[in-house]
Amino acid sequence: MGVSSTALFTHPALSQSSAQAGPAQAENVLNRQQVDQLLAAPDKVTFIDLRRADEIAAIGSLPVYLNIQVSELDRFLPYIPRDRSVVTISNHAGRAKRAATYLRSQGYSVTGVVGVENYAAEGGTLYGKLFTTPAIDGVVAAGTRVEVIREGFDGTEGPVALTDGSIIFTENRADRIVRIAPDNSVSTYLEKTGGANSLAVGAKGELLAVQTTTPGVAQLQPASNVLAAAYSGKPFNRPNDLALARTGNIYFSDPGAPPAAGTPAPRVPAKTGLYWLNPRGQVRLVTDDIPRPNGVALSPDEKTLYVANTWGENLIAFSVQPDGSLAGRHDFARLAGFRNAPEGPTSGADGVAVDASGRVYVASSAGVEVFSPEGTPLGVIALPKQPQNLAFGGADRSQLYVVGRGSVYRIKTLTKGVDRPGK
Repeated sequence: MGVSSTALFTHPALSQSSAQAGPAQAENVLNRQQVDQLLAAPDKVTFIDLRRADEIAAIGSLPVYLNIQVSELDRFLPYIPRDRSVVTISNHAGRAKRAATYLRSQGYSVTGVVGVENYAAEGGTLYGKLFTTPAIDGVVAAGTRVEVIREGFDGTEGPVALTDGSIIFTENRADRIVRIAPDNSVSTYLEKTGGANSLAVGAKGELLAVQTTTPGVAQLQPASNVLAAAYSGKPFNRPNDLALARTGNIYFSDPGAPPAAGTPAPRVPAKTGLYWLNPRGQVRLVTDDIPRPNGVALSPDEKTLYVANTWGENLIAFSVQPDGSLAGRHDFARLAGFRNAPEGPTSGADGVAVDASGRVYVASSAGVEVFSPEGTPLGVIALPKQPQNLAFGGADRSQLYVVGRGSVYRIKTLTKGVDRPGK
């Protein structure tokens, strides 16, 4: 249930609540860990957000039961269940403390109070915030809404557009591929994918993927077929992303298994690789010295391959040679998401996409970073959660779909994706 109201005055019952309740009791300000534990037991806790609707839209909130002003709590007491504990919410816990004191005076069991800005600063995820884009010339108009299509997926990776305007992506921890139609309806596209992580579509409509259950590159449709499972007699670690060229050349990254969240990067990094799989089925190692190769994408003319390095400061580029081999490695653009975190340096660089004009889009810790074809930064689109991968889709490929942390977003753009099969 949700109740929204705007108070025009302070009710006497609330202004006098401290006197009625006797000696004031210090309210318990909850930290992120405590809040997350309570969010995991929604049948035992009632969250009450005491802020205005515009504050919630600007900052975000937690899942709540009631959304009312402090001064009108007394009017809505009948709607607050007494068989649950109560947690009150405000920006920095000031109003939340006043409300908690009043509710305690009315016989409610109060667990504590939350300042959502403090919770977010500790790394907590807020919901309900209205995200809009800055103006990026030729890409998005100022104030374009970041549309939340769906949340709660068990992993989100590897989106790719289909010819009917829909997109598909991997719900990788559930071992399925999900389809989102142009009308935003969601359905299961394919199950038992072999742990597919990222996808590409061939010129004849064949569906390709990098797989993690038995690590390798495979065709999933129309018939299942393993294209590559080893290099130099050794199996791959955990392929992550791939790009399919019109020529049939496939470029894919293998960073190995990701380290557990919050753990430092290993002193001796796992063997990683960027590989080239040619149309004859031969696998060539391009390089094994990118600390954590991740997203890969081809420029519109397919003369440049972009490679994200999650632990690096720069997006890397290679020149594609006439025979499909790669040369001329160089740093293409510096990533705004780069920082020296406690667990080690990281930019969070993940998926990469390009538009028809050659602009490059990178999912990073900062959001979606946009660069000119020359590597000049054009702007950053912030998102509710850190993105993992992205692709243009829709009937005319003008919608930018972004996935990450179990969520799918859509952004209306002023540009279009490359009109080609593949990714």
